[in-house]
Amino acid sequence: MFQLKLYRKVMALVFNSMNNCRINRGVVINKKSSFYNVSIGFGTYLSVNANVSNTEIGKFCSIGPNLLCGFGVHPIDGISTCPSFYSTLKQNGFTFSSENKIEETKTIIIGNDVFIGANVTILDGVTIGNGAIIGAGAVVSKNIAPYAIAIGCPIKVVKFRFAPDIIEKLLLIKWWDKDKIVWLNIEKYFYNINEFIEQSLRK
Repeated sequence: MFQLKLYRKVMALVFNSMNNCRINRGVVINKKSSFYNVSIGFGTYLSVNANVSNTEIGKFCSIGPNLLCGFGVHPIDGISTCPSFYSTLKQNGFTFSSENKIEETKTIIIGNDVFIGANVTILDGVTIGNGAIIGAGAVVSKNIAPYAIAIGCPIKVVKFRFAPDIIEKLLLIKWWDKDKIVWLNIEKYFYNINEFIEQSLRK
C-alpha cells in the first residue's frame, strides 16, 4: 500500500536565517541554510548550505549543496559599482544617495522537477524552466529552457533531455500539479516515457 509521507524539516537550529518564506508540505531543507523571501513547492529538497533570496522554487526539485542565488545586482554603466552611490539601503554602513537609482533585486524562478548540481550560482532575474538540469559549478546568467541540460561558466545548453514533441507533451501534462495516482505512474513507467504520456493524456 502506497503511503505518501508528508513532512517539513524546518527547525530553528538548522537555519542561519529564514524570513518572509512560504514553505509547502513535503519539503526537506538541510542544515546551514539561509532564506529570505523564498517560496518552495511540494516535494522539493535542498542540500546543505543553501543561501537563497527572492526566489520561487517549484515542486519536486532536487538541489545540491552550496546553492547561491538572489543577492542583487550592481550597475556597470555608472561611475562606481559601490551601492553607496545608487542605493539607500546602506549595504556598507552609509549612503550618499537619497534615492534608489536601480532595481537591485529581481525575482529568480526555478521551475518544477529541476535538478541543480553542487556549487551553482543563479543570478537575479533568471528563469530556469521545468525539467531542466543545471550542472555542478555552473553560473546561471541567462534563462534556461524547459528540459534543457546546461553547464559551465558562462553557462551553455549542451542538449535537451527529450525530443521536442516529448517536451511539449510533458509541459502539457504538468504532472507535478497532479496527484499521487499520476506520481505512481511515473514510478511505474519510469523508463517508458511514451507509455506514461499515453496514460496521462487519456485522462
